[in-house]
Amino acid sequence: TVEVVLDASGSMLQKLDGKRRIDIAKNTLSQLPDMLEAGKQQFALRVFGHRKADSCDTELLLPPAPLDKAAINRTIGKLDAKNLARTPIADSLKLVQQDLANSPGKALVILLTDGEETCNGDPAAAIKQLRASGVDVRVNVIGFAIGEYALKQQFSGWAEIGGGTYFDAQDAAALQKALTQSLQLS
Repeated sequence: TVEVVLDASGSMLQKLDGKRRIDIAKNTLSQLPDMLEAGKQQFALRVFGHRKADSCDTELLLPPAPLDKAAINRTIGKLDAKNLARTPIADSLKLVQQDLANSPGKALVILLTDGEETCNGDPAAAIKQLRASGVDVRVNVIGFAIGEYALKQQFSGWAEIGGGTYFDAQDAAALQKALTQSLQLS
């Protein structure tokens, strides 16, 4: 099972090379079904920041299920970032354990975010809890348009705790490459 945890908080409305970050992320994620193996992998999508301003809201938009390209692209197409929405990374990662509870085999969680936790959570602790829960899971982190070195280091640390890899994506091409590499690593 591959579960993407997508940041759709207010910062994703910022422009990068003339396009909103959320639109770049949506375009990249819409190519994801072509990268996965139909019939062999399940896909899930959890999003935060897309519903309410000044909220630490997170929602499982696509529960783990066999690959359905049309459903995935329909769901991704409807997404938009919400101005002033906050970034509940830890709460989202805590809920991944429930999301994956009935998914057999190994799981890959890909956290795609352009900012730090802003809901007083502890993402490192949430990742440790997820890994200790009995779910065979690896957590990769894609930092999108991150300028701060300290934040990149923090994300790299989260990926390490998650048994995964940190990918630094500064533009659309790098985001595409990061997503592709994230899926290819065993």
